Amino acid sequence: MVKKISNMYELITEENMNLVLNYDFTTDYYKEILKQINEHGSSNLSLDYNLSPLENVKRITRKHVDIYYSEKEILAGYYIYNRVYINNKLPDSQQIVTLIHELTHHIYAEIFEIWLLDIFDVEKSSIIGSFVMFMLNNSIENRAANEYLSYIVEGRFTPVKYHNYIAFIQLLIDLNIDVEKYKNLFIFINEISDDVTLILKSVIDSELQKKIDIQFELDEIEPLNQELIFDYADKHFTVEEVIEIIKEMVYFIFDYFINGEGNIDELEDYVHKFDK
Repeated sequence: MVKKISNMYELITEENMNLVLNYDFTTDYYKEILKQINEHGSSNLSLDYNLSPLENVKRITRKHVDIYYSEKEILAGYYIYNRVYINNKLPDSQQIVTLIHELTHHIYAEIFEIWLLDIFDVEKSSIIGSFVMFMLNNSIENRAANEYLSYIVEGRFTPVKYHNYIAFIQLLIDLNIDVEKYKNLFIFINEISDDVTLILKSVIDSELQKKIDIQFELDEIEPLNQELIFDYADKHFTVEEVIEIIKEMVYFIFDYFINGEGNIDELEDYVHKFDK
């Protein structure tokens, strides 16, 4: 019987930390997680090519998350636990890019969340979701990696001449990220980006992609022709190595709260913010 957890103290235990460490996370199971996300996003999905490409991308996005319109007009959009907020005053093409960007954040989080739900045999809740969101944003390198992932994926659905990575480069500068120092994390993200891209390409077919390309022309977006390629762009990890990094990321957070300086009370506050 699937258990229910009601607070972080029930999740972050030494027993659960050992479960993470000793769990036999196979390549087949990793592929099953990706398949599960893919099937969830494509099941009963109905696209209508008489509608605008933005409306169809919204339909794709809503299979995974709820969409809200943000009053923070300075932002293109942002993602918070099963919710995507977008600025609907932007041109359609920019909203499309934003939806793909924020949906990528969600799919990345889902990979961890599905795995944790299975490890601990618990039902989906804001406890697990908040844990994952904390993990993916708890350090400057994880924040940068999370953004890097979304910028890579959005670029694969954006005409090359309209690629715009100014905000990401500024983020690296603001966070003082030494990319070379964390290159293994960025190589890992490159592998995850391929998996997320395949999930999205299963629903953003060639016809919709053409309509997205045309929308950029219609909106008269300024071409920037930017590239986001690091020196080690040709480096790769095996699926086994990707899985090992996923396990290490989760184990680190457990160890931080059980044996390190982490305060579970502060993580409980994090959950309350999500619940609101």
